[in-house]
Formats: sequence, structure tokens, C-alpha cells
Amino acid sequence: MTDNRTNLVAAAVLVLAQCAFSLQAAAQMKERSGKQVVDEQCSKCHLKGEGGAPKIGDRAAWTPRLKQGMDALVMSGIRGHGGMPARGNRADLTDNEVRSAIIYMFNPASAAPKAKAKAAPAKGPDPLHKSIEGMEVFLGVVPAETMRARLASDSAAKARIPSGKGYFHVSVVLQESGSKAEIKDAEIEARVANLVNGETRKLEPATTNKRLSYGSYFQMPGNDPYTVTLKIQKKGAAVPIEAKFDLKR
Repeated sequence: MTDNRTNLVAAAVLVLAQCAFSLQAAAQMKERSGKQVVDEQCSKCHLKGEGGAPKIGDRAAWTPRLKQGMDALVMSGIRGHGGMPARGNRADLTDNEVRSAIIYMFNPASAAPKAKAKAAPAKGPDPLHKSIEGMEVFLGVVPAETMRARLASDSAAKARIPSGKGYFHVSVVLQESGSKAEIKDAEIEARVANLVNGETRKLEPATTNKRLSYGSYFQMPGNDPYTVTLKIQKKGAAVPIEAKFDLKR
């Protein structure tokens, strides 16, 4: 009796070990891609259209077979149809592998690796923005014609725009670097010049849409590059802060 029990226990252990091995092997088996299945098996007939098999990538031949839907076509491949044996004569193919193979044969491009989206090029520094001694300086340069259109409903402001060609409105917005609070009590002198001539003016404060800026009009004829040099005197500061901007138009 003892020997029989021992034999039964040993047999049970052997069965369990075999099951564990099978489960481990199944877990380690990686599902094949549609392209792999087609290259290994399906291409034997579908590459050249042997026996009327729809060729790989021939959508005109595959489309009528998809009238009943993809599920119906996959089931036909699993069970076998016409001259094609069940699972393409590969009994080890899973249902999902059969599906992947059919999708690949209908559209081989589906297996092409997707191109990685190109990272947006890093933006360079803003040529009209400078951070200087705890202060953010933003420069704006707008043609006088544009200012006339913007101020069409403000006849008084429009009247202050100089007539003639080549005029631009140069404006400056100041902020504290940390708090981003507007600096409203500064005095700014600006010089706009190229290699031939230049103008120096005090920028006047003005509030537009609840935002304070300092500005004035300068004549900058032609397309030559200009340099805008700002001398910013903050309230309580011993000396003005200088900021330079190069304008290339």
C-alpha cells in the first residue's frame, strides 16, 4: 500500500512539473508579428498568387474578401477556405497571429515602423527681450501705418502720429524679474541709430488695455539695421540701466 501511495505521489509531482514547464514555455513564447507569419508561411502562396490566392499588398484582390468584415475573414483563415488549409497549414498559429498576417497582407505598410516625431527645434533667445539686473525689458517696434489703423477710433492719439514715410513706434514694457509686476515709475531715454544717423527721445508712458508701456516715434528709413539703446532710470536707483537691441528688418 505504501509503495502505491508513493508511486501516486511521484506521478502527481511529475504531472505538475510538466504542467509548470508547459506554462513557463507558453509564457516565454513571444507572439509573432503579421510580417513574420507571412514571411515564414503565407508568402509561399500569397507572394505570387498561387492557386488564386490574393497577392500581398493587392488591395483590389483583398477588398471583396473583406465584405463580411475582418472577423469573418480571420475565421475563414482559421478554419481553412478553398485551397488554403486551416491556419495556413501552421497549426501552431494563434488566432491573433492569423489576424495580424491578414492585416499585413492587405496593407504591408502597416508593419513599417512609425517615424518618430521630430522634436521641435529649440527656440533661440528672443531678440526683443532682455533680462537685466532683476528687470525684464520687452521692446516693441511697429510701423506708423499699423498704429494709425489700431488707433482709428482715437482721433487724439492718431493725430500724434507723425506723417511721412519710415516712421515706427518704439515701445518698452518693464517688469520685475521675480514677481513679473509692471514697473510704472521708470524714466526711459531711447536712441535709435544706424551707421549714418540717429535720434534720441524720451519715451512717454501710456496705458493700453490696462498695460503700461513707454513709447515714442522714430524715423528709420530704408532697410538698414538699427540699434536701439535704452537708458532706464528706475525710481531710487543711483545710475540708469542700459539695454541694447539690434533691429534687422
